[in-house]
Amino acid sequence: MKTKLFSNEDAVSPVVGVMLMLVVTIIIAAVVSGFAGGLVETQEKAPQITLIAEAHDGSHILIEHLGGDPLDTGSVTVRTYIPAGSFSDLTYKVANWSEQTYCPTNQPLYASWSWAVFQPGDQIKINWDDAFADSKRGGKMAPGAGEPVNIEIYTKTGGKLVVTAQTIVLP
Repeated sequence: MKTKLFSNEDAVSPVVGVMLMLVVTIIIAAVVSGFAGGLVETQEKAPQITLIAEAHDGSHILIEHLGGDPLDTGSVTVRTYIPAGSFSDLTYKVANWSEQTYCPTNQPLYASWSWAVFQPGDQIKINWDDAFADSKRGGKMAPGAGEPVNIEIYTKTGGKLVVTAQTIVLP
């Protein structure tokens, strides 16, 4: 005679079924959450460049592209920022951006460069008054000789910082 130790042997199958349904539900919830939260969205990568800048008091700021990605000048904004000195924490968007002097490598100078590409070896000469124009605060308030100034380039879409360079204003 055979004795039965367990009377309900088919109880394992419903437990496994419930666990599988739970795992599938969690995976679906994670995928939906990823799409809703923007994880799957493709982000536009900001260009990477290296530059050097020099500022000449009352005259101009010269920016040179030392290396990295070419930069479409129509897709960026240039700002100057005064981190210390008499006018610390003031920031200015470069006025009349398309009127600055663009000096492409091995090419003659020309003024209008709204469709130009800023490449390694190229230079941009920004007029001092355009770099520090501020009609809201009662006129130009620019750093003096010996004071630092940051030159920052941002993407127009998204406002991502591309590069920043600091220089001391030369007399």
